[in-house]
Amino acid sequence: MRIFEKSFKMTVKLNLTINEKTAKRIKSYATRKKTSVSKIAQEQFEQVLKSDKPDTSFLDFINKYAGSIKGNTDYDKARDEYLKKKYGL
Repeated sequence: MRIFEKSFKMTVKLNLTINEKTAKRIKSYATRKKTSVSKIAQEQFEQVLKSDKPDTSFLDFINKYAGSIKGNTDYDKARDEYLKKKYGL
């Protein structure tokens, strides 16, 4: 015995406010492409969300160079010495 499962994707309505000229143009475009404005919008939203990654460039830089600094690694001592010298203590 075979059981077929049909999956349903839930959709919701989303109201957008755009200028009239753009609305006419996108409706015309959708008609020419034999699709819907909703489908175009969904595909564009998905594309934006896929590419929306947090900026990790600073962390990438830190991870790349972590441990590569040679010399004095006692930062507390170095800071204290700097402050003593700066303020003549």
